[in-house]
Amino acid sequence: MIAIVLGILKLIGILILIVLGLVLAVIFSVLFVPVRYRAEGSCHESLKGKASISWFLHLISLTASYDGDLHVDFRILWFHPGREKPEKETAGEMLEENSPQIPEENSEKTLEENVASANTNPEEQKKDSGQELKERVEAAEVTKTEPDLPDVPKENETAYSTENAGKTTEPEQKTKEHKSRLSILMERFRRFWISWKKRICSIPRKLQRFVKKLKQGKQQWDAIWNFLQDEENKAAFCLAKKQIFGIIRHVLPRKMAGKLRFGFGDPYRTGQVLTWISPFYPLYGRTVQVTPDFLEICLEGELKLKGCIRLATLLFFVFRMLQNKNIRLWIKKWREA
Repeated sequence: MIAIVLGILKLIGILILIVLGLVLAVIFSVLFVPVRYRAEGSCHESLKGKASISWFLHLISLTASYDGDLHVDFRILWFHPGREKPEKETAGEMLEENSPQIPEENSEKTLEENVASANTNPEEQKKDSGQELKERVEAAEVTKTEPDLPDVPKENETAYSTENAGKTTEPEQKTKEHKSRLSILMERFRRFWISWKKRICSIPRKLQRFVKKLKQGKQQWDAIWNFLQDEENKAAFCLAKKQIFGIIRHVLPRKMAGKLRFGFGDPYRTGQVLTWISPFYPLYGRTVQVTPDFLEICLEGELKLKGCIRLATLLFFVFRMLQNKNIRLWIKKWREA
């Protein structure tokens, strides 16, 4: 009995160790197996390019290529989720969906109506058309005999007559228009005066607000200056700077090679672009050859690069920054703000 219990416990322990081993393998693979990226492109007569990101011996990969059209492929093991169906299948499905489907009942009804219209006698059709013409002629004669009077309902006949009787003469209308214009001008002048009066009265309040903002800005500037002059904060700044530059160096490509020739047809603009690029010369100067053309308009070249990113190194840089108390306080204040 004891041997059976010990055997069961042994199996349970082996299963637990296997599960722990799998969990640790996944964690270490996520931390230490790098995510590799690669890109290459060329621009001569047309733009072409290809980029790919892969992890763990291409078990998970994402590739994108451009040669007039953009093609994207995502792969997990040997599966391709999100891939479109072939064109033949899609074309067949579209034809089936777009084919008109006429119900049987409607087709039978239309056939019966056509048969009935064909069986009717031509003499009956002629009689019906003659009766319609007579009715139209009679209606036209009636409309000619009736005088063109305004459509006024019986209830409003008295109001219509009083309006025509109470029309004013031309000089009275002119005097009324003149008075209305004067009243409109007076109203506009009154509104203009009220608006300017409000603006003039609000000047002292605006000055007081401006003075308060100046005082607050001065206090903030003094606080920032004292913060920057503190030696502990200076040490924290230096540490954060080192770690951030370490993250940038780790993320940047390790291998890069290419050629670039560009020109804008204007020497001044080409020189401006060179001045903008010059601060980044330590990053690309050894591997990428840049040749400006001060006379012609051109843009052509080739570029290849590759690199990798490890999650463990990024976490290491972040952990070294968070060891400093001042940096933790900055993050806390930033969250509260």
